[in-house]
Amino acid sequence: MHIHVYSTYKEVTENQLSNSVSVVIDVLRATTVITTALSKGALCVKTTATIEDALHQKTIQPHLLLGGERNAFKVPGFDFANSPLEYTENYVRDKIILLCTTNGTQAIQRAHKANILMAASFLNLNSIADELIQIDQDVHLICSGTNGAFSLDDALCAGLLIHELRKNHSITTNALGKFMCLPFANDTYSLANLLQSTKHAKTLIKKGLEADIQACLEINSSNAVPIWKNDGFVNQYK
Repeated sequence: MHIHVYSTYKEVTENQLSNSVSVVIDVLRATTVITTALSKGALCVKTTATIEDALHQKTIQPHLLLGGERNAFKVPGFDFANSPLEYTENYVRDKIILLCTTNGTQAIQRAHKANILMAASFLNLNSIADELIQIDQDVHLICSGTNGAFSLDDALCAGLLIHELRKNHSITTNALGKFMCLPFANDTYSLANLLQSTKHAKTLIKKGLEADIQACLEINSSNAVPIWKNDGFVNQYK
């Protein structure tokens, strides 16, 4: 299995990943939210790149719950922000969510033509690894980035995913993938220390969102495998 890691979604054109197996990563916080919502019983998490489209879709489908952010905070008129702490079972079970964020949903838009598209976070890392081993094809890992720039938090998740896959499978990867495996080489890492030193995490902490970061660090707390079906993510093994 060869794994190609993209540093940001801007490296990917919309048709580039057609017929591929692709995994989008936005640790802080979109793919963590998707994983959380599906873990808590949401039927589907759809995504859109623009606030305008989200609000328009709500007028057509009033049952939709809108989630997302701009500048890290909830969009006026939305039901949720981009905080995994808000997507509790009481609010999301049997609901359909439409998510719009600054980075993650842009990456999903670039990758949605993949033959198989999944959403990974630290929460469901092992579940995604197990699924990729079963599929046993080359993989594209798309790190969402932050405002179009490289974001270390996403790349660390990609590196740890590759590290875990290597334990039970023959893996090759590109230069970025090799480099991002290095912090995990001896299994002596502190995920909290690695993540909280990143620029994106520091920005969220300054905005009072440190609790969100802690929620995003709950490694392997979910067995959800968000996989794109038709027009949104569903839990593969619900």
